[in-house]
Amino acid sequence: MLSSFTVHPDMPSEPGVGWQFLMATLEHADNVGARVVLVTSRRSEIACRGRLPSDFASILDVVAVDIPFSPPFFRWHYPRFTRIEHEIWVRLAARHVQDIERRYNVLYAHHVTFATEILSTPITRMSPATFKVWGPIGAGGVAEVFAVEPAPKAARRQRLLQRLRDSVARVPATRVARRCDLVLAQNSALERVLAGSSTPSRIFPNVVVDMSPSDLHRPSRHYVSVLMVGHLIARKRHELTIDAMAADALRDAVLDIVGFDDTDHATYLRGLARRLGVEDRVVFHGSAARETVLGMMQQADVLVHPSGREGASGVVGEAATCGLPVVCFAGTGASSVLEHSGTSGVVLIPGPTTDRKTIADAIVRAAGMPRVRTDLWTSQRFVDLAAQLHDEALKFRARHSGVL
Repeated sequence: MLSSFTVHPDMPSEPGVGWQFLMATLEHADNVGARVVLVTSRRSEIACRGRLPSDFASILDVVAVDIPFSPPFFRWHYPRFTRIEHEIWVRLAARHVQDIERRYNVLYAHHVTFATEILSTPITRMSPATFKVWGPIGAGGVAEVFAVEPAPKAARRQRLLQRLRDSVARVPATRVARRCDLVLAQNSALERVLAGSSTPSRIFPNVVVDMSPSDLHRPSRHYVSVLMVGHLIARKRHELTIDAMAADALRDAVLDIVGFDDTDHATYLRGLARRLGVEDRVVFHGSAARETVLGMMQQADVLVHPSGREGASGVVGEAATCGLPVVCFAGTGASSVLEHSGTSGVVLIPGPTTDRKTIADAIVRAAGMPRVRTDLWTSQRFVDLAAQLHDEALKFRARHSGVL
């Protein structure tokens, strides 16, 4: 049984991860002669209609959970409300999972979205005989990142929110983990949170980069080409890179910023570039197609991703696949992906001495590193994981039944 609140074949982030796990689980189930029961929201069930490969149609049953009288503000593009909706959905889905256990011989249950440790999952309502897997989950946040100057009001607010989150997240995370049999953590930060739990955990970032980067000719130039990719919101900390552009080490550098920019924070960032006198070397591209971004990654010298909080950075996974060196902060989802990739980059430890020069020097150092590519982040990882979970669930059942 695959539990996924949000599944969509054409969307990034959480909906796309749900789809990737569905396809991978179906592929493995087809190989071993099993069925997949997907428990999801009605909206996701509608989004997937007609998009399933014909080879898998006969081995998938979908249980779509309706939310009665769902208010109109519960939509894909309002994440603050979809988290509330998720918790309502979990409580309604919990009524279905026990019926699923009666109708099917469930080997294991795997909950994959939302990928946060502070939200619950319906699989904890299943019997002790069912192997229950929670994750990948975990938003790796570091409060100190939001204290690095320049720290506008929005960043200071994020720092307070991160400290609050750090203090309260351990309680729901540990509570849910104890009712599961395996936790897949997106980063090492969650492993530390669950250190007191008896439930085993291992790291599995939910990053997928199915691409074969071409060997493009990179132009010979006298300046450093810096790239940032991500929505222009406070927790991404774009202002740190813009500020670093005013350092002597980057006086000739050019910064390209790609990401949704219809935000108040984007207005602040443009104003900051003007005040620092670097607006002629900072280019705001707005949103761009994934293929365009990957092409820019192959042309750039370094990706800077100073985000203070996220689970597992797909952007860093894409950069690692392209061989683009990365600069990021330690303890975050970005550094976790970079470290797993084994590619080039500089991981900064945020603190009182982290300043414009620190970040600028890290950018110059990363830009001079060799371009090392990885092929780690393919969708085959998800299929391999499904196979591993299947084998672990068989052993779990054998132990539970007293065979071993």
